[in-house]
This record gives sequence, C-alpha cells and structure tokens, in this order.
Amino acid sequence: MADELLVLANVESAYGPIKAIRGVSLRVRRGEIVTVLGSNGAGKSTILKTISGIIDPQRGTIEFKGASIAARDPAEIVRMGLSHVPEGREVFPLLSVHDNLLMGAYTRRDRDAVARDMEMVYGYFPILRERAQQDAGLLSGGQQQMLAISRALMAEPELILLDEPSLGLSPKLTKEIFEIVVRINRERG
Repeated sequence: MADELLVLANVESAYGPIKAIRGVSLRVRRGEIVTVLGSNGAGKSTILKTISGIIDPQRGTIEFKGASIAARDPAEIVRMGLSHVPEGREVFPLLSVHDNLLMGAYTRRDRDAVARDMEMVYGYFPILRERAQQDAGLLSGGQQQMLAISRALMAEPELILLDEPSLGLSPKLTKEIFEIVVRINRERG
C-alpha cells in the first residue's frame, strides 16, 4: 500500500544464542500512531532496535518507504527519515541542551532549516529554550524525555520510534508528553 511507511514481516532477532523476538509483523501507515504493548522482557525494545539498525534481524523483512532497511547502518536509516528515541532517554549528559539538539541534525546540511526546526522544537517544549545552555544531564527526567524527542525531530523524520516515552515520569508529565506527541503527529503527519 502506498501510504505504508513501515512494514515488518516475520522478523526475528537475537542477542547471541538467545532469540529475543520471533515472527514479528506489523504495518505503520502515514499519519498513524501505533503502539506495541507487552510485559517487561517481551521484546518491545528489541523490535525498535531491529527496525533502527542497532540489531540486525536474523530473519524476516523490514521495509521503510518501500525500501529494505534490514541490516542497514543506523545513520543511513536516520538519513532515510526514521528516528529512534531509545528507552531511558539517552541524552548526551555533558553537552548542552542546544548541542544535543544539533546532534539530532548531524546528517543535515541545510543550516537555515535546522535553525527553523530548532525554533519548532522550542515551540513544542519551551523549557528547552530556557535551558538551552545547561548541560543535558542536569535536566529532570521529564525534561530529558522532551529533549530526546526534540533531538529526534531535528533529523526531520517521517517516522519516530519512541521506546517507553513515559518511563519514570509522573502521570501529569506523561499526559503532557503524549498530548505533544499527538500534536506533532497532527502537524507533521
């Protein structure tokens, strides 16, 4: 189907001899928000790591915008328009908020558009503008999650994989993050 951004068919991945996921199939269409549910250890993070190229699949196919991305370099996958926000936020703690955002745009060469997108993410998360020169490691957990999502947006993705975006956040902040994710999807989808 033409509006399908991501298609997984019977994907299997492992950590050494341990199979982590078996026979995973899913489709994500343009404009959709799709959620993968499961208990701890069920393989949700492994699915996202396999899609984003951090783990190579042992079997199955992964297509993004109609092209195979199975076992491609993660940087190439980002350049194709797919960003991954890993579990635990994974910000660069010793870099400023501003520099973390620039790291999200490392594959881009359009500096004027990067500046425009920096303003866009500050519009979604105004606290990041206030903390732009602060080391990212000094942000609260919720602010680090905002930064991780914003860093992913700086790559100009057509699809963002969010791994456990509410992990460790208060219910109020979780609601705020999810409302912004829906807004981003509506405005950019």
